[in-house]
Amino acid sequence: MSFREGEWLQNYIVNVHRMHNLQSLVLHGLKNVEILFWFLHRLPNLKRLTLGFCHLKRIWAPASLISHEKIGVVLQLKELELKSIWSLEEIGFEHEVLLQRVERLIIQRCTKLTYLASSSISFSFLTYLEVVNCMMRNLVTCSTAKTLVQLRTMKVSSCPMIVEIVAENGEEEVQEIEFQQLRSLELVSLKNLTSFLSADKYDLKFPLLENLVVSECPKMTKFSQVQSAPNIQKVHVVAGEKDKWYWEGDLNATLQKHFTHQVRIM
Repeated sequence: MSFREGEWLQNYIVNVHRMHNLQSLVLHGLKNVEILFWFLHRLPNLKRLTLGFCHLKRIWAPASLISHEKIGVVLQLKELELKSIWSLEEIGFEHEVLLQRVERLIIQRCTKLTYLASSSISFSFLTYLEVVNCMMRNLVTCSTAKTLVQLRTMKVSSCPMIVEIVAENGEEEVQEIEFQQLRSLELVSLKNLTSFLSADKYDLKFPLLENLVVSECPKMTKFSQVQSAPNIQKVHVVAGEKDKWYWEGDLNATLQKHFTHQVRIM
């Protein structure tokens, strides 16, 4: 649905009954969040929402735009895709509870988005996370990473500003971060990525991780200071090609020897 169609519905079908059966919605070209939330609060069973080529600086709506009795009627939302929203600066996990319950999150080509969420946010429902071509320097803080207990797949690619995936927050007291369900991790075409987590005092655990892809990350000389990934014995260099991999008996040693050497040769 385009912006004009959405605007027409909002203006001429103000008293429309809630559409209980609609589970998937794609909106293109929206220019304000009021129309977006007008839709959301009439779709109590919406599970998948895709926003593309919208002219929005934020996804959340100020309290003045939505009445309190309507908050919470769209807690069924499980999948959120944000694509080519060039002006997006803030998603709004801090302000909108329905966004925090998303299980599948895909963000592509949102080039003004410099951070995913503040350190106070919990992503305890998230199972799939994909970030492509955004300008953030890191993905999450240590305290937020600790809440990713259901995350099974993480893909980060073509983010030229990203330096590390998990960043330390000086006020945090986290010492151990365990990605309990993470099975697949792909880091592709991240030219400034130096490590998954650079701080020395954290112990990273990946008990179920079995697929690790590190490709075109020329500055990544170590994964982290201390990590446990008992099922990892290969580092794949091309996503989807299982026969292209390296291993030196240790994750950090593999990155140090093969990937930095390979970049120098190229």
